[in-house]
Amino acid sequence: MASHYDKENIYFFRISYLLHEEGTKAMRSFFLKAAGGLEPEEFNNYVVEKFVNEETCRQKLRVFQDQSESLFPKGGADINKLDISLLFRLIKDLPKFEGISEKEWEGKKPLDDPKLANVILLYKFRNHVAHSDSSRMTQDDFTTEWSKFSKILQDLGVDKQEIDLCANKQFDNTDIQKIESLSLDITDDDFNQLMTDFGEWYDQRGYINELKVLLIEHFPDNEALKRFTRTIDLLSLLTNKGLLNRTNISVLYDAIKVTEQFGFESSIKDKLPAFKDIEERKVVTFSEHTKTVFNLGKSLSDSEIETLDGRYNFPTLKKYADSWNLILDFQRRGLLTENKIESVKKVLKRGK
Repeated sequence: MASHYDKENIYFFRISYLLHEEGTKAMRSFFLKAAGGLEPEEFNNYVVEKFVNEETCRQKLRVFQDQSESLFPKGGADINKLDISLLFRLIKDLPKFEGISEKEWEGKKPLDDPKLANVILLYKFRNHVAHSDSSRMTQDDFTTEWSKFSKILQDLGVDKQEIDLCANKQFDNTDIQKIESLSLDITDDDFNQLMTDFGEWYDQRGYINELKVLLIEHFPDNEALKRFTRTIDLLSLLTNKGLLNRTNISVLYDAIKVTEQFGFESSIKDKLPAFKDIEERKVVTFSEHTKTVFNLGKSLSDSEIETLDGRYNFPTLKKYADSWNLILDFQRRGLLTENKIESVKKVLKRGK
């Protein structure tokens, strides 16, 4: 996976991965000890006793809805699923730290507690990465940042061997999505506005069918996509399935990359600086086969559409309005699976 990116991407990924893996563990370990030696399996009872319900939790911790939901999910809260930001909020709420001033929490005033000081540095480092305007890092910056962050983690008890493992990590698609979720830090309002802007951009250009072609692999029951005529409905479907949320917009990045709608990235940059580096990214949410199908749709000429219509629909021709209507119909009929797409291509070759 790493071979698809240049060295400056990889440097950024390594820092981000170290933060996501070892930084989160260090923050979690600190919270459990500071909460009186709490065991991970006792965490759900702790949350229920302390906050009672999600609304109270959201108000007291001043967190987003999806963060409060992660503390009151069906089946109970799992501390292993919390990120650095939410763990830091829980640490700030602990009674033993009631005397800590806001300036001390912000790192603007020295603390007598070296462990807590390092937790604050860890949180600040997380924000530094999350608010970065690029997914790239020079070698000099990487060397400096890695040294500083490694020291923070070791001071919090992280084994140097674990840090070294992250230094040699080979990244796969799942790792890249984790890193992207770490690097995205937007509010609920920003997310909702992004959905509106994205929907309007694709609807105004008549690209909803292109999106449907890409999304079918995530919705085997493709009849669910067939009835939608607005992009915002597709986005709602993705959100409800857990494929799109405030901390994970990889599917949007990839849709823009595959459909080559880079103008949207430019239009959104001023409103949402966290939206970044789409042209240089490797697509991670759509399979190679889906991209092959999409490229077929992009390449079909009017005469090729007629050829396929005649070959697969005679005598009741469908007279497709464009290539995307044909591709969607063929996808629904199972004519463009990995085993069958070559047969379609052969029909096109014979028609030339």
